[in-house]
Amino acid sequence: MSEPAKIRLETPHYLLRTIALADASDAWAQWLTHPDTARMLNAQARAASVEDIRTYIRSFDGHNRHLLGIFQKDGGALVGIRDLRIDWQRREFLVNVLVGEVAARGKGAREETREVLYRHFFEALGLQTARCTVLAHNAPILRVMDKGGWELTDTNYKAAAGGGAPLEIRSYRLSRETWARKAREKAARDGA
Repeated sequence: MSEPAKIRLETPHYLLRTIALADASDAWAQWLTHPDTARMLNAQARAASVEDIRTYIRSFDGHNRHLLGIFQKDGGALVGIRDLRIDWQRREFLVNVLVGEVAARGKGAREETREVLYRHFFEALGLQTARCTVLAHNAPILRVMDKGGWELTDTNYKAAAGGGAPLEIRSYRLSRETWARKAREKAARDGA
């Protein structure tokens, strides 16, 4: 097998690159302690250990599974992650994103890194479809899915991590063609 791929993509304000073991930190380990973060991920609100984070990082092989960090260019802080899993046979990838640093939310990390990421996976790697899942109560991300041309493909239910009624999980797909059309429309609006 070839060497694991190291991905490094840049935007005006962020560096999106393959996570290294040295990136595990106490700050990252605290991300799930925020109740809103845990709720949006259907997880228990709890701190992880730095070793838990390192174990998570080791689970990515750089071939079929990639873990990319979203780092602020100004100061270099890790503010989020993108977890990507590729099905080479189907030519598709599953994408998950978390802006874990609460103070960095709503400042463009997710949006700004999305375009360079999709360009890399669709154009450089030749993949045809992106997939993701969203909890039905995550209204801000559901708006992003609608605006981005994502197609709802399935709805399932899963037990809530905190107990109570099962949570609705929506599965979506985005074709390379739809992504390219939306990118052209955005460029035309932005005057590029």
